[in-house]
Amino acid sequence: MKVVLHDRTNGLGQEVRDTAQRKLDRLKRHFGKVVDAEVEFSEERKQSDLTTFVCRIILHLDGHRAPVLYARERGTDPQSALDLALDKIDRQVVAFKEKVTHRRQPVSPVRVPPRPPAPARPEEPERLRMKLRPMSQAEAVSELQADSQPVVVYLDEDSGEIQIMVRRADGSLAVIEPVVP
Repeated sequence: MKVVLHDRTNGLGQEVRDTAQRKLDRLKRHFGKVVDAEVEFSEERKQSDLTTFVCRIILHLDGHRAPVLYARERGTDPQSALDLALDKIDRQVVAFKEKVTHRRQPVSPVRVPPRPPAPARPEEPERLRMKLRPMSQAEAVSELQADSQPVVVYLDEDSGEIQIMVRRADGSLAVIEPVVP
């Protein structure tokens, strides 16, 4: 990454120049599309003889529609102004990076319809296990009418055989007595 440093003060120390170079190189590691940076230091003198240092950073990014990021901060010395401007430009780089990476997602999950559930295989019916309890035919009728299920499977009290009571489509009831050959 190319860093151009402009000094419009009475003399900027080498330490500040090295710090600017080192910290701007860190932005390159943070986001690889940083091409070059311009750092400008200047002084502002107030009527009260207070001198403030101004640091401007202009960051050029690689890309067709990449913006130019800009930060301008004041400080009592060049180092503090540089640190404030670097914090500001770092936040801008992170925000731009998040914006770019979120755009690269294939499709928004909000707009994608959910996949339909896989159809159950007809050759493998669902198996249910149930405990059969002995009851009379009258008790099976009352249980079938009280419950919304169309079938009641029970053990006949008298014979001890499995009985299946079914509610037909017309509302009538039928008892199925399975016969094992």
